[in-house]
Amino acid sequence: MARRLPLDYAVLNLGRRPGRTLLAGASSALVAALLVATAAFVRGLDTTFQGAARADTAIVLSSVAERDVVRSTVTAGLGELIAASVRGVATVDGVACVSDEIHMGTNLRLGDDERVRAGFVRGVTDRAFLVHDAVTVTEGRTPRTGEVIVGRLAAEQLGAREEELAVGRTLRFENSAFTIVGRFAAPGTTIEAEIWTPLAPLRGLTKRDDSSATFVKLESPDAIGELALFAKRRLDLELVVIPSAVYYRELSDYFAPIRRLSWALAALIALAALFGGANTLNAAVQDRVRELATLRAIGYGPWALVLSLAEEALVLASAGALVGLVAARLFLAGSSVRIAMSAFQLTLDPPAILVGIAGALALALFGTAPAALRVLKLPVAAALKEN
Repeated sequence: MARRLPLDYAVLNLGRRPGRTLLAGASSALVAALLVATAAFVRGLDTTFQGAARADTAIVLSSVAERDVVRSTVTAGLGELIAASVRGVATVDGVACVSDEIHMGTNLRLGDDERVRAGFVRGVTDRAFLVHDAVTVTEGRTPRTGEVIVGRLAAEQLGAREEELAVGRTLRFENSAFTIVGRFAAPGTTIEAEIWTPLAPLRGLTKRDDSSATFVKLESPDAIGELALFAKRRLDLELVVIPSAVYYRELSDYFAPIRRLSWALAALIALAALFGGANTLNAAVQDRVRELATLRAIGYGPWALVLSLAEEALVLASAGALVGLVAARLFLAGSSVRIAMSAFQLTLDPPAILVGIAGALALALFGTAPAALRVLKLPVAAALKEN
């Protein structure tokens, strides 16, 4: 059986040049933290849209809106018409789960601050809570005329401090002041970055006699066919039915270039770390060439030396990765990212952590390749004579 160098040898070698070891460890920590952050960003973006998608929910909007809920206009009272005409609409205590809503981007001002902020407002009725059952009022109560409730990530979306959107504070839009009477959460959805207010008063403020869309919750996904048939029969209403799963998947696909760009930037930085690690280990082999030749001379094979170098790199990368994960945890856990008219929370879950650890270890292994090749080709007699 081939002789192997003990693991202690690889660990002790790390302490021979502390400066070089610290730099290499910092590089591994940076790569691990960067990969975790990228994975958390991408997974947060994906899960936000996936969480809003429901197989048993459909969106009814104008056929000329090109699937844009904000641009869509449907007749007021469409929800009641659907509830009376379509079989398979879900009910709760005899109340149909249909929600006529206005979706609008608007300029807001917080309190006495005259700074204009772009926000997303949704006009709803009480039935919205039956359809969007992920929404939970966590503080205060549901709004009445002249009042709003704000999502957990609304402050992030507006670029404001949490206390500026506390219950009891005011905000202004459409030339009117609104009192914040509640806060809500809807984990894993885009809804958390929105501001909700009663539908009828919002119609008056915006001088609209219609809605943007109607959300319909069905008893089963199969009932979407009944709803689509209703839309086709009512040509006068010019409607189109989109399953919410399809709608939010298309939104997710819209942000695919951002996800690809994030991974590309992470890959470029990881490659820089890879080349830096490879140069560091190659330099370490050059400094220890006589030592390695001596080990060869006393009976250790070339692969034993390569394995020891790999162990050295993996131990250092593991330590650096742990530091990087702790840093990511401290600085990213609970953080949110603003994107367009929405916001989402970074997801530091096991898959994201696994990406960071695996990436740092893989780069360490690949970084040993040049040094390993040099060790395999090491001329023992000539190396022993080097000064």
